[in-house]
Amino acid sequence: MVAPSLYQHLLEQATQAGASLVSKVALAARQSMRVEVQLVRNVMERDHLELSFRLLETQAAQLSERFPVVLSAVFLRYQGSDSGLGQLVSRPLRLDQLELMDEGQVQERVELARMLQHVMQEAETALTDLNSYVSALVGLQRVCPERNPLRPDSYVTALQQVMTDLMVPTRVRATWLHHMASALGRALGAAYQVWVDDLQRQGVRRAGFTVIRTPDTASAVTQGGSTRAQRAVWTQPYRQTVLTLDKLRRLMAGELDAPLDDPKAAFAQQFSREFESGAPEVSAAGAASVDIGFQATVPAALEALQEMQQVDVVMQRMQQRPAAPVGRAGPRASADALRDELARAATSMSQVLSLEVVSLMVETLVHDKRLLAPVRKVIERLEPALLRLVIIDPRFFIDQTHPARRLLQEISQRGLAFVAEEGAEFQAFLIALQRHVSPLAVLNVDSAKPFEAALKQLLQDWDDPKVQANLSSQIDSAAAVLGYAEARNLRAAQMTDSLKAIPDMGRVPLEVSDFLCGPWAQVLAQAELKGSAGLDDPGGYKMLVNELLWSAQPGLTRQDVGRLTKLVPRLLSGLREGLRLIGYPSTKTSMFFDALMKLHHQAFKAPAQDAPVAAAVEASLLGNQDHWVAPSEAKASGFMAFPDDQAQDPVSPSVVEVMPALVPVTLKLGAWIEIRLKDTWQRMQLSWISPHQTLFLFTTNGGKTQSMTQRFFERMLAEGKLRVVSDQASMLDGALEAVVHTAMRNSIDSRA
Repeated sequence: MVAPSLYQHLLEQATQAGASLVSKVALAARQSMRVEVQLVRNVMERDHLELSFRLLETQAAQLSERFPVVLSAVFLRYQGSDSGLGQLVSRPLRLDQLELMDEGQVQERVELARMLQHVMQEAETALTDLNSYVSALVGLQRVCPERNPLRPDSYVTALQQVMTDLMVPTRVRATWLHHMASALGRALGAAYQVWVDDLQRQGVRRAGFTVIRTPDTASAVTQGGSTRAQRAVWTQPYRQTVLTLDKLRRLMAGELDAPLDDPKAAFAQQFSREFESGAPEVSAAGAASVDIGFQATVPAALEALQEMQQVDVVMQRMQQRPAAPVGRAGPRASADALRDELARAATSMSQVLSLEVVSLMVETLVHDKRLLAPVRKVIERLEPALLRLVIIDPRFFIDQTHPARRLLQEISQRGLAFVAEEGAEFQAFLIALQRHVSPLAVLNVDSAKPFEAALKQLLQDWDDPKVQANLSSQIDSAAAVLGYAEARNLRAAQMTDSLKAIPDMGRVPLEVSDFLCGPWAQVLAQAELKGSAGLDDPGGYKMLVNELLWSAQPGLTRQDVGRLTKLVPRLLSGLREGLRLIGYPSTKTSMFFDALMKLHHQAFKAPAQDAPVAAAVEASLLGNQDHWVAPSEAKASGFMAFPDDQAQDPVSPSVVEVMPALVPVTLKLGAWIEIRLKDTWQRMQLSWISPHQTLFLFTTNGGKTQSMTQRFFERMLAEGKLRVVSDQASMLDGALEAVVHTAMRNSIDSRA
C-alpha cells in the first residue's frame, strides 16, 4: 500500500539534513587535503592541492546552502516518467562521448565513479534495508532499488551539480570529489541507518526481495573477468597500466602519437625492456607485417577474396598452396602470438592501446552467448586481421563507417537473428561468412580494402533487392494498419471519458457500461475517423447510446413497453451495423445481445422477478488487451494477444525476471527479443514503434511480422515468456562500451 505522507516526510527529512551533511563532508575533505599537501613532493600537484583547499574553504558555505535545493530537484526526478533512472554517475559512458571530453572531464568522471563506488561500499548494509522500506512506501511489492531517491547516486549527482553551478574548475571539482568520498560514505551510511530505524518504529512493512534469474544471453566478458589465458605481455597489471579512461580518450583524439622526444613516445621500447627483456627487436616498418606463418597461404586467400566464388573453391585453392611451416599453431594461438609481436614492435602508445582495445572488443563478442558458436568463431578468426589493421589505421575506432567496423557490425547484428544452428537459413548465413570473411584471417593486411571487399560481397549475398523490397512493403503495410489502430484507440479513450460522464451510465448493469466504454467507444472513434469532416454524429452511432442506456433499465422500460417494442429492432440493427464497422467478432456480439435481451425481457415481468445478467459477459466484452485491434488488422500485422480466459489474470508474483534497464519504451529500432510461443523460443527484431509507443512491430528472420501492445510486452516479460536479447542497434557499440567500462574500472582501481 502506498504511504505518501511517510514517503514525502522521508524526502523532506533528507532534504533538510542535506546542508548539515555537506558541511561535514566539506570539512573532512579540507582536512584530507591538508594532510596530503604535506606528503606530496611534486610542486605542481602541491600547488593544485593548495588551490583546491583554499577554494573549498571559501565555497563551503555556498556549497552547503545550495545543496538541499539541488538534492530536492534530483528527488523529484524519481516521480517522473524516468523514475530516477539515468543519473549522471550511473549512466554508462560511450566511446563517442569519450572522444568529445577533455582531460579534466575524464578525470572528473573517474572521480565521480570512484566516489560512488566508495560510498556504496561504506553504506551498503543500511542502503539494502532502506531500499526495501522505500519500495514499500511507493507501493511496490518487490524491492526495486532504482525507485529509491535516497540512493548514493542522487547525492553524488547533486554534489557535482552544485559544484558546476558554482563554476568550480573541472580539475578542482575532481579533487574535491576524491577527498569527499570517504566522508560522504560514512555520513550516508549513518543517515540511512537512522531512517531505517525510524521507519521500522513506525511499523512500515518492508517490500520483499525478488528472485532474479540470470538471462542465458549474458556475456561472459561483461559479467566479470576475462576468460583469455594470461600471457607475459598481457597480464592484468599491464592492462591497468595501458588501458585507462584518459589514455583511451587520448587515443580517440589522436593525442597519443607524440613526437619521439616525448618520453611517452618511448613507451613500447620501455615496455619491451620491462616485460620482455631479451625479446627480439622488430623494426617499426615491420610492425604491421609480422611473420607468424601465414605468408604461405596469403595468395590463395587473396584470390578467394577477389573472386568470391564458393567455399569448396576457396578451400581447394588454399590447399594447392605450400603448407605453413611446421610448428605454427592455429588461429587462437596465432592471434595471441601476433598480438605479442605487435606489442613488442609498437613505436607509440597509440599502437599498444589500439591492440588492447581490439583485443577486449573481440573478446567481448567472442564470449557473447547471444551469438551462436559458429558466428563467434568467425569473429575470433578475424582478430589477427583486425590487429594488423589498427596498427596502421586507427580510424577504425573513430569512424563508424569504416569498412572493418561495418563488417563486424553486420556479422554480429545479423547473427542475432538465429537461435539454433539447424535450419537452411542459418547454414546459408554461415556459408556466406565462411566464403567472404574467413579468408581475411590469413591476409597480410596493409589497408582496409580487403574488409571493404568482404563487406560488399556479404551485403550482395544477404540483401537481395526483391526480398528487401518485399520485406519493406510488409513492414510498411503492417505499420500503417497499426498506426491507424493506435489513432482509433486514442480517440476511443477520449470517447470513453465522455461516455462515463453520462448520468445514466451508473444506473445500468456493468455489462452494458462495459460494452459502451469498450467496443462501442471503438465504433464511435472509427465512425469519426472514417466520416466526413464537420459531421457531429457520422452514422448516427452516438444517438444509439442514450437509447441503449434507456432500454437497459427495466425500471424505465416497464413504464413504456410500447416504446421499447418499437425501439428494439432499430436498436439491434444499429448496434450490429456499428460492430461490423470495426470487425467485432460475431461470437462476442451474440453474447452481448443475449445479455441485452434478458434485460429487455424484464420489462414484461414484475420487479420482484428481476434476475442478474450472467457475470461471465464482462471479461469477453472488455477483451484481452487495452487496445482493440480488429481481426483484419491483427491478421495484417501478426498481432499477438492473450486468450480471453487470461485477460484478467494477475501477473504471477512468484519469480519475476528483473530487467530494469529494458523497459519497453526504451527499446530502440533494431533491438532483438526472444518470445516463447508454443514451447519454442523465437527471435524477433523491433522494426517499428507506433507514434505514441503503445504498439510494437517485430520482424522474424524469415520476414514474418508480429505485433503486440506495450501491456502484452510487459506481461510476457514479467512472466518470463519474453526476454530482451539486445536493446542496442549495434552489438559492436556494446562491445566498445565494454572496453570503456574496463578502462573506467582500471582508472578507478589505480591513480594513474
